Amino acid sequence: MQRCEISGKGIIFGNQISHSHRVTGRVWKPNLQSTKVVINGAPVKLKVCTKILKALKGANDVEVMQMLKANASTLSNKLNKILSKI
Repeated sequence: MQRCEISGKGIIFGNQISHSHRVTGRVWKPNLQSTKVVINGAPVKLKVCTKILKALKGANDVEVMQMLKANASTLSNKLNKILSKI
């Protein structure tokens, strides 16, 4: 399933309604991009949404760690394992 590894943003389900009001299922997917983030000197490959990618672009190591701690409840299992070693 497509899900941002930091923010937890994922697929949203809903209905597409035509002009004649016929209802069909519809899926909205997050805009995920693969990127490498340096956490404690080790590069980690992550799939993150573009909103998080924009925030990570100019961030240094301290700001990245603050962002990860702020989103601790929505982090992926891979990131939780990495952060538990610290």
